[in-house]
Amino acid sequence: MSAPSRGTTFLEEFKNFAAFPRNLWGILAGITMLFPLSNVLTKIIPLAQWPHGGLAYFSPELVAVVSTLTALFVILWTYSQRRRFGSPRQRSSIQKQSRGFFAIGFSALVIYLAVHALIGADFYFAALGWESGDLRRMLGDVILLFAYCAAFALITRAFVLLGMLEYFGREG
Repeated sequence: MSAPSRGTTFLEEFKNFAAFPRNLWGILAGITMLFPLSNVLTKIIPLAQWPHGGLAYFSPELVAVVSTLTALFVILWTYSQRRRFGSPRQRSSIQKQSRGFFAIGFSALVIYLAVHALIGADFYFAALGWESGDLRRMLGDVILLFAYCAAFALITRAFVLLGMLEYFGREG
């Protein structure tokens, strides 16, 4: 394959990828990808440092950026698997996967909210006797970061799967 034809193939692939977010499910995937960053401004899901929230060492902005990057990675990773969406046999399986990812993502969000509330209520000191400067509090930050990222990544994956099923399913 010559260099110019590889460039043309890349441009065609990029054009297809750029067209994907224009359908309803692609728009929803984009919203779920950007929600962690916008949440820093809107404060819909609590994301604060202790004593007002659960984070001891990580900043809310760091958690939001890592979560957004994770969601972007999930979108690109899912898009790289686009060839499997043309098969009518896999349509039902992909729909089930989407429901599963959404349910697990929502569960991760509930876990995040529960842990955030516990830590914000001084769980460390009341239950474990850890002082505010205890480095072991970073464990809570890691759990919160993982749950927050997982929630948005999995919900984004659910929407991207449905969007790609709609977008690429029509072509197949």
